[in-house]
Amino acid sequence: MKIQKNDGQFDPLETGAVVYSVKKKVLGEINPEDLEGTPLSQKTKTALIEKLTRLYGRNFTDNDVITIVHFEYADNLKEVNDLVRVKTLSFAHEPKNNPEILNFPIYTIPLIEHDYPAKTAVMWNAAYKEFGIDAGNIMMVSNPQSTGYIMNVFRKDAKYIGGGAGVGFKDEIIPYLDELDPLAKEIGAVNFIIKTPEGKLKGFNTDGMGYAQSLEEIFKQKQEKLQGKKAVILGAGGAGNAIAFALAEKGMRIVILNRTVAKARDLADKINWYFNKISDDMVKFGGEELIATEIKDADAIINVSTKGSAGEMEKYSALAPVALPANEKNIKENLKQAKTLLNTIKREAIVSDIVLGKKLTPLLQSGKDAGFDILDGIPMVINQGVEAFWLLHSKELKDKNISKEQIAEVMKQAASS
Repeated sequence: MKIQKNDGQFDPLETGAVVYSVKKKVLGEINPEDLEGTPLSQKTKTALIEKLTRLYGRNFTDNDVITIVHFEYADNLKEVNDLVRVKTLSFAHEPKNNPEILNFPIYTIPLIEHDYPAKTAVMWNAAYKEFGIDAGNIMMVSNPQSTGYIMNVFRKDAKYIGGGAGVGFKDEIIPYLDELDPLAKEIGAVNFIIKTPEGKLKGFNTDGMGYAQSLEEIFKQKQEKLQGKKAVILGAGGAGNAIAFALAEKGMRIVILNRTVAKARDLADKINWYFNKISDDMVKFGGEELIATEIKDADAIINVSTKGSAGEMEKYSALAPVALPANEKNIKENLKQAKTLLNTIKREAIVSDIVLGKKLTPLLQSGKDAGFDILDGIPMVINQGVEAFWLLHSKELKDKNISKEQIAEVMKQAASS
């Protein structure tokens, strides 16, 4: 932003600003509240008209339309509370036991793009209480386009010690971090951030490990291992990257299918390179047109795409193509095709979807109705939460002789309550 001087020229000084409100009004409707924060000595419509007349060299009437822009200089934003004040962050309402206050000595802030019934707050706050850590976990909703200056404020805020990068932020946040754990760098996605003692923000990824553990547990109940099993992953990006890496590390054969084939190819190439595989036997890729072929002999079908998530994609199944807009006809056709494909999957396969909502996603609901074993994203959330909690608080937990297993028990109980 630049300042315009009385002669119409712009001052060479530039500064960043956060615009949090823009509205239009006719001059006749202006009231003193609209003029709060302006440089006018008198907050009146008359004073405003006089100022505009001097600036633009013409007369103004009550019928003239003006634009009122509320902003805050970016340098003035130093705490998370400032971001709430300028409406960059808002408290998430749907997660259970999510505090809508910031009056903790220290806090962790998970960021999500849209409000949904996430389990992070209830799990972390239960662990904080159980293990005597005077801190709070507060889930916040924001637009990923604001990530840059959100991270700058997190660096400045002495109470911020770390937090999550949830839906919409896992890829977007990386350019704004100071350091990356090597695995997170390879995956290309972050789900957890720690503020180091030097005040730097370091990104980690515990999503994949969390999911692999949950899938491994289901196969263990069948007295089987993940090694050599085939997983078809629907989608490429965000948590899906981490899951693909983790399952490949467990020795599964992976097929990544995505609407944008290039994105699936890039992910497959990264994983094969990371595990030093010359051939593509470990991880293959393709477009959505291969879903019907690849799911027939799959041991696990895993949705990591936005199909089934909140918004216009909520009622679509990940097994079939999506036609927009999300009207009754298009949704019905998607579900019809998905049901047909579901009947081609072998009965012992696991149908999984990491999307969390108030009810089962269309993929999981249809899988359950058809008699398949299903796996939602809650076990992954618990497992990755335990790992992230340990990364951040391991020193004080070890001093208190608290183990990961104890954390897992508390978080599991909180998530299921």
